[in-house]
Amino acid sequence: MDLKRTSRSVIVNGVIAILVGLLMVVWPGTSAEVVVRIFAIWLAVIAVSSFVLAPKGTRSGSLVARSVLLILLGALIFFSPMLFASFVTILTGFAVIFFSFLAVTASLFIRRIGVRMWWLLTAIGVAGIILGGFFLLAPGAGITALIFTLAGFIVVVGIGLVTLGWRLRKTAQTIRQDPHRRPPEDGGGDVISGEIIE
Repeated sequence: MDLKRTSRSVIVNGVIAILVGLLMVVWPGTSAEVVVRIFAIWLAVIAVSSFVLAPKGTRSGSLVARSVLLILLGALIFFSPMLFASFVTILTGFAVIFFSFLAVTASLFIRRIGVRMWWLLTAIGVAGIILGGFFLLAPGAGITALIFTLAGFIVVVGIGLVTLGWRLRKTAQTIRQDPHRRPPEDGGGDVISGEIIE
């Protein structure tokens, strides 16, 4: 696995999330239409950047399908914002739960390759599932409260992704400097491999 390219993808997606969250905080009172379009653009940008920056050999059919579906969803929301404005709470709940499950899945994977910050992504994923469930169970919540809550969550996700990306980059540098050092399968400390000379 190309950890350097993966870390770049994670960092870029984290920076995008932080910028989108801050934009939603600065621009919440304009209209629900603007906020829905910002969210739509975020979905499309995340889909494109995740595909373009994916490590070589990992661009599977599922990644292509996921990216295309997110782009189509983003386009549909962007060009029909008022149609989705009344359903934004429910849509947001589903999107947050979807990305949160992906975060939990990714955290289990990076735990296996020895990144010690895996628990941060797990915590973000669990918090997102709880938040998404709240949006689904309370769709009548005010749009302003939704905007600020969603914006804050997106910023937190972005910070977590940037932190995780730097940890992945450090792990890649460590492996590159010492080719006999490999991440353990059980998530513990480093394992040194090599020949035994008698």
